[in-house]
Amino acid sequence: MRPVARLSELNDIDLVVDSIKARLAEIAEGLKEPAALRSARTALAGVEAEVAALRVRQQDCELRQKTADEKLAHNEKRLYGGQVHIPKELQDLQAEVGQSRRQRSQAEDELLETMVAAEAAEEKRAAAQKTLDALVAEWATRQVELRTGQAKLKKRLETELARQAAARARAPSQLLLMYDTLRVRKNGRAVATLLDNEVCSECKVAVSPTKAFALRDGDELVYCENCGRLLFGE
Repeated sequence: MRPVARLSELNDIDLVVDSIKARLAEIAEGLKEPAALRSARTALAGVEAEVAALRVRQQDCELRQKTADEKLAHNEKRLYGGQVHIPKELQDLQAEVGQSRRQRSQAEDELLETMVAAEAAEEKRAAAQKTLDALVAEWATRQVELRTGQAKLKKRLETELARQAAARARAPSQLLLMYDTLRVRKNGRAVATLLDNEVCSECKVAVSPTKAFALRDGDELVYCENCGRLLFGE
């Protein structure tokens, strides 16, 4: 087999190996927790913190309401129970009763406001949890698919790497350095095919008759005048 044919064979295998490795890298990236899922976890944590803060605030409001109720009941009992007779003390006690009623009313208003906010936050938390659960389920399914594909590709890669090693062993050793350098420069495709209409299969530019003749009738290496790749033709 002509030297360039050996290199063409190796190039085809190398491109398959490149493709498998690239896909395995994509799968490895895909197996990482997606940004959308991380964002959903963060959003849920934020809403849960909001719910917890509102529950604490609700407890505080309930305590202040209870305290105001007890204080109001105590003062009203003193005011209407006939225990106080001095006008100045009655006047002060009436003022305290009025203040206790205002404090209770304020506590009730704040409690109601907090309960409404807490209910809304609970709805947000439930929605955030639902979103997170859906993303977790979707990611779990996706992981199974990716890991299945990953296992198959790893097995195929083993086969292709063995073929690659065998092809490199068959290729002319004195040409491998040149071939490897050209592969790096030409995005993996170092050897192009001379098509029937005598154009390069990669850049689609016609090859001169002299080069086409030399390629088909000799063993010398022929390069495409346009893209610089090695040319191979039957």
